[in-house]
Amino acid sequence: METQMNAHTTPSLQFRHVIFVVLALASVGLLIAVRAGVNAIVGPITDMNSRVTADALYQGATVILALLFLLLVRTVHPQNFKRFARLGDSTAHPQPIGFLGIKATDTWRSVGIQFAIVVTIATGIFIYLNVLNSALPVERLIAALPFAVVFAVTNAFVEESLTRFGVVVPLYGVVAPGTIYIISALVFGIPHYFGTPGGVLGALMAGFLGWLLAKSMVETRGVWWAWFIHFLQDVVIITALLAVA
Repeated sequence: METQMNAHTTPSLQFRHVIFVVLALASVGLLIAVRAGVNAIVGPITDMNSRVTADALYQGATVILALLFLLLVRTVHPQNFKRFARLGDSTAHPQPIGFLGIKATDTWRSVGIQFAIVVTIATGIFIYLNVLNSALPVERLIAALPFAVVFAVTNAFVEESLTRFGVVVPLYGVVAPGTIYIISALVFGIPHYFGTPGGVLGALMAGFLGWLLAKSMVETRGVWWAWFIHFLQDVVIITALLAVA
């Protein structure tokens, strides 16, 4: 595994790498601004239809933002872009993390499946307790699910592009992998204090997920598990938000 930092990195080159972390965080802030702008255009969210309209506009605008960001990353960091712009190797072995039960003999296929299930269940419990009403008809969740799946595809793509790809690609080979994971956790977790899941607990949950997904990306040399696990969480969250609108 290529984990050594470039000892000959010049100050200007370091700036070129670090500035992308700032841009990634600024882009996440821009997502919040886009959401506010879309809500102002659509008006009060009074039912599922108005929520779907607002989400469709938001997803369209943010996908364009993510594509422009990725184009910039590819232009400035072409080698690392090529290294990570693929699904990745699910047979790769992870660096072990004892307290999480991740062993060196595991593969990312088994680790990914386990965390996809565990994290999705945890997200579901959090959303049930903080967003859903136990009296909410199941029919509303079923009606919301198809829209949620579509929006989860694009939302996971956008947020992974900004907070994972936009952090891992510029910093890989410049700082230690563990540092990359922490930076990705902060870039992903802090804005979630104001999102869903929100508050301190929501930010901590998102921060852990950001750390885990950055680890998956570096160790598999690809985006599949990061995107897929993120996608599952978004299906749960967006379904609930649409259903309660």
